[in-house]
Formats: sequence, structure tokens, C-alpha cells
Amino acid sequence: MKKTEAGRSMIEMLGVLAIIGVLSIGGLAGYTMAMNRHRANTILDYASRCVVVAQTTGDGSTMETGDCQDILDGETLPGGATSISITSAATEVDQPVVTVEHDSEKVLEAMDNRSGGTVSISDGVITFNTYAS
Repeated sequence: MKKTEAGRSMIEMLGVLAIIGVLSIGGLAGYTMAMNRHRANTILDYASRCVVVAQTTGDGSTMETGDCQDILDGETLPGGATSISITSAATEVDQPVVTVEHDSEKVLEAMDNRSGGTVSISDGVITFNTYAS
């Protein structure tokens, strides 16, 4: 008497489910990391535009300080940031300092990872090192 296989065994199905679960978790973690990087890049772009506008509104020897929403005429804050401002210590046109407050530590961590070259970032404080006036 010949016995035919009618389908997959429970062990095979559980193995497939485990593989799909591991791949899904990895995909979600990668997606979350990419979104945090995108938010950090958006915040850096906003801060950079704020610095450029603040530098060009003065006489060239000092720069405007204060909330970036005021400097950029009411533009909305990007990426879930609660506050972005040029600090009072940023009177040096060559080395402006921008302070960012954000609800997510992961976004601030992604910003810290973007340090290098002309931008140094630490704990939500962005320093543009070699801006030309």
C-alpha cells in the first residue's frame, strides 16, 4: 500500500513562520533607522537654511539670533522637532551654533552620527564650523 503526502508538516510551517518573523523584525528595524536618519537630515537642512538667512539679514559682521521659526518667517519645524534656535552665543558669523530640541532620543542620536566635515553635532547642539560670511 502506497502512502501519499497530503501537505506540509507542522514543523515545516513553523520553520517558515520563524524565518518570516526574523526577516520582518529586521526590516522594521531598518525602516525605523532610515526614518530617524531622514528626520535628522531634514532638521539639519532646516538648521542650515536658518543659519544662512540669519547671516544674510544683518550687516555681515554679526548674525541674527533666536527661534528659527521667526527667522524663517513661520516655517513649520521639521521631523518632530520641538524647538530649533540659534543661540545667543552664535554672534560669530564664522561659527554659528544652533540648538535643537526633539522628543526622540533616536533622532538626536542619528544627528550625532552625522557629525563630520563642516558640521559638528553633540546632544542636539549643531555647530557649523566653516561657514563663510
